[in-house]
Amino acid sequence: MSTEGVPVPMAGLEVTRKVAAARLWAANKFPYLASALFASPVLLRDGIGTIGADEHWRLYADPALVESWSVEQLGASLVHHSGHLLREHGARAKAHGVSTEDTHAWVDAADAEINDDLTTVIRLADDAVLPVHLGAPDGRLAEEYFLPASERECTGHDCGSACHGQPRAWEEGGGEEPDGSQTAPGLGEASADLLRRQVAGDIRQHSRQAGTVPSSLLRWAEQLLDPKVDWRKVLASELRRGLSEVAGRVDYSYRRPSRRAAAVADVILPSLRRPVPDVAVVCDTSGSMDESTLGRVLGEVDGILRAVGVGSTSVQVLAVDTAVHSARKVTSARQVELVGGGGTDMGAGLHAATELRPRPGVVVVLTDGYTPWPARAPRGITVVVGLLGESAPAGPVWARCVRIED
Repeated sequence: MSTEGVPVPMAGLEVTRKVAAARLWAANKFPYLASALFASPVLLRDGIGTIGADEHWRLYADPALVESWSVEQLGASLVHHSGHLLREHGARAKAHGVSTEDTHAWVDAADAEINDDLTTVIRLADDAVLPVHLGAPDGRLAEEYFLPASERECTGHDCGSACHGQPRAWEEGGGEEPDGSQTAPGLGEASADLLRRQVAGDIRQHSRQAGTVPSSLLRWAEQLLDPKVDWRKVLASELRRGLSEVAGRVDYSYRRPSRRAAAVADVILPSLRRPVPDVAVVCDTSGSMDESTLGRVLGEVDGILRAVGVGSTSVQVLAVDTAVHSARKVTSARQVELVGGGGTDMGAGLHAATELRPRPGVVVVLTDGYTPWPARAPRGITVVVGLLGESAPAGPVWARCVRIED
């Protein structure tokens, strides 16, 4: 029987060379991704029918698929999978609670997050998922594109655990951290984080010199290198931590006899008492402070305290510059009198807070930071400092400091 015209399968060495050529093409097209592209070993897996990656930066390719694709198509796929690894889609899928049934739906959403920027730069596969296919605009995150499989038809793509966080049978090590027993070492979590920062730095530098980086990739790099933290969440977290520590200081009290006292004649046993923390808020009312900003932040603190169950009867507000001008319990931030206008010494406010009765367990200081601080925290009190403004100096090392920005 004649074999003329029948394609001859490529040998393993030829497939490897084609993969290497594709990687060089991708690194030349996207020089700022070179560190990521060359960090990933490419392992050949017969019969998997896809090109995928695991969470430890190992790439997997079906030789038959490599043979059928051009170098450019293969290079574009390598760039695409580096996007899953850089943006941590696997970890994000776990955090988002993506189930096994919704794996393919998440893959489509993650693909759309990556592909919307690549369409103007390289030719994607004909079946590549774009935001328009999901009925959504460009420039969104996978979490925004994602809908459960029951609500949307899925393509059935599988990019590996780097995309969805669920190890596949063809992946090395079953999703475990790399060790010496595996064919390809891969990257551990710490090494992967360092590599992401390296790539983010390369993206930023390339954008400043050439200005040709896709917009969402540049946003990712800027967010990684200079993250914008929601100060409200951080402040709420620090307040909850401080309050829980104080509330957790369980001690014995004779104010209420123990229920076990009846079992012991002529002995009064104490009961355990878990205190509800009292909170003092020290407001910097010196001449350098913006009253409208301070009032807004004080409203945030008021809302946080209410949310964590600290009633208005447990909160006292002090207006302080170099001296304490007022100290009163209020039921709303609107009732606070922000009087002062002189110099600044938050140490005076902290000292005054320790003299309050009942003595607060948590003190929140709202200031622009231009103040002397005591050498150490008041004994037995947790201090949370809200630093108002980007230019505010660092707070004391013994306090929990949150930078509050507009």
